[in-house]
Amino acid sequence: MTPQGAPRPLPVTVLGGLATGVRDCVADLARIEVPGLAVLTVRVAPDGRTASWQVYERRGPVGGGTLRPARPCSSDALPPALLSVLLQLARTARYRHLLLALPPGMAPDLVALDVAEGHSRGQALADHLRIDTVAGCVDLSRLEDDLGSGDRLLDRGLALGPTDRRTVAETAARHLASARTVVTSNAHDTDPATSARAVALMRHLSAYHSMAHICHDQLTGGLWTPNLSALIGQNHFDPIAVRDRHGPLPVPRQPRAPEFGVRTTHWSSRRPMHAQRLYDALARICQGVIRGHGHLWLANRPRSIQRWESAGEHLAIQTTGTWLPEQDDEAWQAASAERRTFAALRWHPYYGERHCELTFTGIDLDVPSLHERLNSCLLTDSELALGMEHWRLSDDPFAEALGTEPPSP
Repeated sequence: MTPQGAPRPLPVTVLGGLATGVRDCVADLARIEVPGLAVLTVRVAPDGRTASWQVYERRGPVGGGTLRPARPCSSDALPPALLSVLLQLARTARYRHLLLALPPGMAPDLVALDVAEGHSRGQALADHLRIDTVAGCVDLSRLEDDLGSGDRLLDRGLALGPTDRRTVAETAARHLASARTVVTSNAHDTDPATSARAVALMRHLSAYHSMAHICHDQLTGGLWTPNLSALIGQNHFDPIAVRDRHGPLPVPRQPRAPEFGVRTTHWSSRRPMHAQRLYDALARICQGVIRGHGHLWLANRPRSIQRWESAGEHLAIQTTGTWLPEQDDEAWQAASAERRTFAALRWHPYYGERHCELTFTGIDLDVPSLHERLNSCLLTDSELALGMEHWRLSDDPFAEALGTEPPSP
C-alpha cells in the first residue's frame, strides 16, 4: 500500500519482438512459475481493424474479448479499449505483476510510454500501473537473417494491416534498440557459432540490462528458463530515454568492441554533406552494413535535421526536426535536457549545433573504407568557403523524399 493507503501501481512487463514462438513460450513459463503473475496477450487481425485479448493466470485463461477500434491498430499505442482492460486488471488488486504480450508489429517501448503517460476515461494510468521493463523476444537462429532481410512484415503475416509497409529488418532492429531485457532461444539451430554471433549482434544493437534464455530439454522436449527474474522487478523503464531515442536528435551510444566478427563504428563531422554526392554514394555506404542510424546535416538544408535509419535492404532518410537557433529561448526550453546539454557543449559560432553523426554495425565491416566513403560526401574547403547561403542546389536529389525546406524565420 502507498502512504495514503491506496494500492501500489501494478508492475507491468511489456513483451514484444518478432519471435512470436519465443514470446508465447516465455508467457506460458512466466504465468506458471511466477506467483501472482497474469498475462495479457494482444493479437491483431490481418486487416488491422480487429484486436483480440486474452488474460491468463496459472490455471489457464480467465477472460478475454474482441474489439473493433475506431481506427486501424497502430504500432505505437494500444486501442483505448485495451487501456481500459489494463486499468481494470490493476484495479482488481488480484495480481502482483502483469506481463503484456504484444503482436510483433507493435513497438513495445512506445506502447509502454503510452501506458506510462496515458489516460483511460479520465483516469491517469500511472495511478494504477507502473512499467517495469520492456522486453524483446529473439530467435537467435533467425536474427542475422531477419536483420538482413528485404521482406516486409506483410509478407510474413506480421503486419498490423494491409497498409503496414514496414520491413522485417527495420522492425527487428527497432525491437532490439528498445529492449531493456532480451529473451532468447535457439530452438531451430544449435550451432554454437551462429548463436554466439547472434548474441554479439544483440550486444551491439541493444542497450539491454538483463537476459533470459529459453532452454530446450533434449530428452523430454520441454522448455524451461533458469532466470525469469530478468523479466520481473527490474525497474528498467526510463520514459526520458524512450522519448530521446525517438526524438529529432537522439544521444548516440558508444560502440562496443568487435565480437565474433560483429563490428560497430561511429562516424561524425562538423561539416555538412553534399546532397548529390551522398545520394550517389548511398549504395556503397550501405554495402556490408546490417544496421545504421544517426542524423545528418545536408548543406542545402541548413535548418533541418535528417535522420538516417537503415537495416538490411531498408534505408530511410527523413526530416525529424530543426536545429536549435542561437537565440530562441522557447525552442531551447522545448528541447530535452540532454539535447540542450550536448548543444551547449558542441556549439560552434557559425555552425551552431549542426553536425553529422552516424553509427554503423556489420559483420566483418570494412571500417576504413566506410569512413572514406562518408568523408567523400562532405563539403570541400572551397565549397565551405562559399558560405551557407551558397550551398543550396538547383536540382536536389532528396526533394521528392524530403519535400521543400521552409525558409529561415
